[in-house]
Amino acid sequence: MKLPFMFLGVLTPVLASKYSQAPLFEEPSLSAFTVYQSEVSPSHSIRVKRQNATLCDTPVDQYTGWLDVGQKHLFFWYFKAENAASQDSEEPLALWLTGGPGGSSMLGMLQELGPCLINEHGNGTVYNPFGWNKETALIFVDQPAGVGFSYLDEGELIPSNSFTSATDMHLFLQMFVSQVFPEHKNGPLVITGESYAGHYLPTLGAQIVSQNILYPKRAQVPLKSLAIGNGYVSPLDTAYGYWETLCTTNPGVKEPVFNETLCDIMATNLPRCIAVAKTCYDNPDPAICQAASTVCWNGVINFYDGESYAGGRNRFDITAPCVIDDFCYPETALIEDYLNLKSSFSALGVPKVIKKFECASDAVGRAFQLAGDLEITMKPQLEYLLANQIDVLIYQGNLDLACNTAGAKRWTANMPWKGQSAFTSKELKPWKSTKDGREVVGGEFKEVNIKMVEGDEKTTRFALVTVDRSGHMVPMDQPEISLDMLNRWLAGKPFD
Repeated sequence: MKLPFMFLGVLTPVLASKYSQAPLFEEPSLSAFTVYQSEVSPSHSIRVKRQNATLCDTPVDQYTGWLDVGQKHLFFWYFKAENAASQDSEEPLALWLTGGPGGSSMLGMLQELGPCLINEHGNGTVYNPFGWNKETALIFVDQPAGVGFSYLDEGELIPSNSFTSATDMHLFLQMFVSQVFPEHKNGPLVITGESYAGHYLPTLGAQIVSQNILYPKRAQVPLKSLAIGNGYVSPLDTAYGYWETLCTTNPGVKEPVFNETLCDIMATNLPRCIAVAKTCYDNPDPAICQAASTVCWNGVINFYDGESYAGGRNRFDITAPCVIDDFCYPETALIEDYLNLKSSFSALGVPKVIKKFECASDAVGRAFQLAGDLEITMKPQLEYLLANQIDVLIYQGNLDLACNTAGAKRWTANMPWKGQSAFTSKELKPWKSTKDGREVVGGEFKEVNIKMVEGDEKTTRFALVTVDRSGHMVPMDQPEISLDMLNRWLAGKPFD
């Protein structure tokens, strides 16, 4: 199954050979970095340097650097909040992860929701008035190692599943909030992202919660909530949603994308696709799961996605053209142009072993495919998070096919947890936002607040929010509305 920001070629051994870390003293550009050594592990450290508005046009303080986790090196870009007042150790923080697997979070930063966006020429940035760092600090991380500006030492195995990635990211966040930026020590932290982040975020959230419980005397990561945008949480349900997205007007289109003949073929093939995908869920063996992926691709998904390329269909927005291969949006190529400038490499202090920035890593995508990570469901991780009183927001651009709203409606309704009955009993109803100074209908929503722990009055929030006239990249398509959605979520305000 071809996923957003995932490009599979010939399967080859997935060892890191492109990059090898040079010792810090051999890199003159690293002299501007401050290095923080982990208090609990000698093999973990963070090198960080301050940036100015030359590289990213924003008035707030910004920092870049790498977490060195043994032989893995994760790149990050951190921005302070524009409006949040300093509260010692209680400043809010949001983490953004782009999906893939193998997509760089610089896509989310420079194309969607960052404090600055790529300009039309690909040689600089412009201030983003709807950046998601208005009320919270914001950090973007290229992960797993091997993606974007993140790299591995030569010979190190490329991470091949969401659980390994979650372990590395937990170590990063633990050190980041306790030692490097202790103003975030007590949170709240929201972890957010889109696409394959529907795999990344539930596993990371579960890792954070379990480690906080297992090691209460170590630095805690103050996770409060998840906000998953057009997330690839349940592959089975995503495949199921292809028919509704392409064969009805439910996404908000005037007429169905596919004709009756194609819709009939898909409808005939769907039961087998769902059956084999369920077998993978019950028996997550890579061979079984890859067979399920093949059945769903050939019988359902390929009819549209097989024509998603430059000049063809756009799987991220069924109403928009596809301008460039794979990503469809021309901004992606401009981001690569900009970040590969010598001035960008110099300002970031990129180690000399990194020769080129790329928005997607084929090697990471192949590794995740071989391990069978792509076809498994992350609903059990979300159930665990809800049981441990972590709030969850699922938001969906209705015009997306790759991680469609129809599938999200199905899996959110079918997920077994204490609030399932209350959630499924509710109907979606409109929510209103503001755009260009006037009130508009943002989309639809439903949410519940459930007491998850006996004797504890705290309620846990679970919400599904849809965004009209938006595809896979909600902050790009509806920047003002998406910022309103985020700020309501962070403030605990309802959508009605």
